[in-house]
Amino acid sequence: MADILLVEDEANARQILTLGLSLQGHQVSGCGSVEEAQRLMHSQVFDVVLTDLRMDGRDAGLEVIRMGRELQPDARILLLTAYASADTAVAAMKEGAFDYLTKPVSAEELAAAVERALADSAEAAPVEQKSEVANGKHEMLIGVSEAMKRVRSRLGRAALSDFTVLISGESGTGKELAARYVHASSTRAHEAFVPVHCGAIPDGLFESELFGHRKGAFTGADYDRNGLIEAANGGTLFLDEVGEMPLAVQVKLLRVLQERSVRRVGDDHEHAVDLRIIAATNRDLEAEVRKGDFREDLFFRLNVVPVHMPPLRQRSEDIPELAKAIVRQWSGGRSRLSESCLSRLCELPFMGNVRELENLLQRMLALSESGDLDAALLNELYAVKQLEAEVSLSRLQEQKIDLDSWLETMERQLIEEAVSKTGGNITRAAEELGISFRSMRYRLKKLGLSGAEE
Repeated sequence: MADILLVEDEANARQILTLGLSLQGHQVSGCGSVEEAQRLMHSQVFDVVLTDLRMDGRDAGLEVIRMGRELQPDARILLLTAYASADTAVAAMKEGAFDYLTKPVSAEELAAAVERALADSAEAAPVEQKSEVANGKHEMLIGVSEAMKRVRSRLGRAALSDFTVLISGESGTGKELAARYVHASSTRAHEAFVPVHCGAIPDGLFESELFGHRKGAFTGADYDRNGLIEAANGGTLFLDEVGEMPLAVQVKLLRVLQERSVRRVGDDHEHAVDLRIIAATNRDLEAEVRKGDFREDLFFRLNVVPVHMPPLRQRSEDIPELAKAIVRQWSGGRSRLSESCLSRLCELPFMGNVRELENLLQRMLALSESGDLDAALLNELYAVKQLEAEVSLSRLQEQKIDLDSWLETMERQLIEEAVSKTGGNITRAAEELGISFRSMRYRLKKLGLSGAEE
């Protein structure tokens, strides 16, 4: 796997990140300061440098990036920050960062970022070395089904042009992976890939985040700020759950697509941009157009190359290879799936798609005593799940239940489990539950749970 330098001044965070990367099979050297990072860079060669932004009360991560470019020219540098903004992205990319991640970062996000960094490094390697890693690139888009063959074929053709791509599909089917596949296979592969979750941005901040603003444009605009569109200049802007975008912002995005320029909030001038836009949605946008919730002209601008990600239950023949890839990723190649377990997995519906499959296999890895996964453990997990459902039904039948109260209790339990599972990341918790960020925020507030104001 990879040799990784981790620069993080918080000991607990450094320990958790080191453990997560080690479980993926990587060799991790951790340190807590710029000075320690410099010493390690002088003595070792690293494939990836992962650095926090804020250390010692300053943006020390930018110093690590500059140092890495000089001392580790072949390494890919990832910035980890709790203060993500368009300005952060622009500054990091200018200094030479390959990508940036927002805290709290999940293990799967971190694994995917490291994989992208290694794949990019391999692309820059001599030709004779490239074939060795090419087959591992975008591993989660694997599949022998005709449906996935069609998806890969269309994504590959889409990468040859700069036309906009609209990726549709249920939550958990891998829409962002598909978008990254197009980006990494295009001529823009060495430029920025900027993901924007449209359901996670409050309405009042949408224009400023996406288009940027001039100093004094509104209360609190104390300095000029580039937006995420300009952060993606030269590369790819990925608009996840574009159906959540407010109508007023849709009008301005349409102009960006038409004119290839952006006007910051409070600015009198247009700024030219050269970027590829890929959008994704789990909604039926044509139905949204008919209801008046999505602009028809923007829909046609986005839907130049439509790609539909099929649900996992419609391509069960892909489950064995997907399961093997997931277990290989999370166990570092140390665990194996029995044939009986693979057969049993193919019988399950997986309404949560690949995300649910990954979650199930992670639980099995955590509970397996031997490290290998068999049908007995899988059946045990499902037996517990079925028993819990039967007990709940029995209670409903035997007792006079206040339905509203019972539903609120179940809602609270599901939300608390999702928030806990994602380490307090409200956006990802909403994705796990298949609801928008705004809906999640409303439910948190209604139930009096923490995170409602995030």
